[in-house]
Amino acid sequence: MPRILIVAYGNPLRCDDGLGWHAAEELSNLDLAQKLEIITQHQLTPELALPVSQADRVLFIDAARGRKPGELRCEPVLPGRASSAFSHEFSPAGVLSLARGIYGNAALAFAISLAGECFEHGTVLSESVQEGLPRLLALVAQLAGDSVPG
Repeated sequence: MPRILIVAYGNPLRCDDGLGWHAAEELSNLDLAQKLEIITQHQLTPELALPVSQADRVLFIDAARGRKPGELRCEPVLPGRASSAFSHEFSPAGVLSLARGIYGNAALAFAISLAGECFEHGTVLSESVQEGLPRLLALVAQLAGDSVPG
């Protein structure tokens, strides 16, 4: 069975920016969770290179800004140069590049994002993100080779 790593990140105290944390919690309650290793973080860090190097597939989940609220995107991630030495600017491509450079393996990876509308202080997701969360979970299940009950 392939090892699938979920890296869900963002700030759970900034409304929609906490999407990754909410998605991770929902995923951990599904039967699908047996196939997954789920890591939640406030931001991407170089320390993720080791678990990323050991996975067959990595799904990075985060909220997005600057798009229509509720818009779901899934984009392949290729190893690339880290954007900065500062971890708050570390990208999924940078994590993959580091995994390949240090451990010799960069997993097949996808960045899954759901556009948010509220990034103020708070712990509640906006209505558009709450409505989009089931679509995001179904997409994760599809990429993990499973399905989520409707």
